[in-house]
Amino acid sequence: MKRFCLLCLIFSSVVAVIISCSADTTETPPAKTTVSDAPDQVMTNSEIYLTSGGRRKATIKSDTLMTYARVDTTLLYGVEVLFFDSSGTHTSTLTADSSRVSQRASTMSVFGHVKAWTKDNRRLVADSLRWNAKTERIETEGYVEIYRGGDMISGFGLETDQRLEHTTIKRQPKGSFNEPD
Repeated sequence: MKRFCLLCLIFSSVVAVIISCSADTTETPPAKTTVSDAPDQVMTNSEIYLTSGGRRKATIKSDTLMTYARVDTTLLYGVEVLFFDSSGTHTSTLTADSSRVSQRASTMSVFGHVKAWTKDNRRLVADSLRWNAKTERIETEGYVEIYRGGDMISGFGLETDQRLEHTTIKRQPKGSFNEPD
């Protein structure tokens, strides 16, 4: 009888180990990428010049650039944009984690740790922005902070020129202003 109980105990232990080890360990395979999903072009450390009528409007630099021609989309990662005025003078710079460009619409949306600044120390901080190359306007519906000297204004929604000179905060504007000495 003791031998039977010992065999039952060993058998049940072996069954328990087998059951616990037989859990479904199969991984879901990654989504299959077809040729139509793949970018048409991939570049690293790229620099692109945007011009209009022979004048440079912007220089876009990125760590990685992927072009999807079929859907008129270019994705960029590690983005820096230099903006120029009508005389070709560098007026402002923008950096962001990533960007999506539509050539047909002449727009560029930037996302993640977005910062823009001008030569005269105006600064803009946001989560995302959209630049329209045709109108040379920057806009967002999200939260923004703008710094000019010791002054700061913040709120939701923004429309401004690329020099950050003529700016409108659309909703809930707040600010702190330092009086001149």
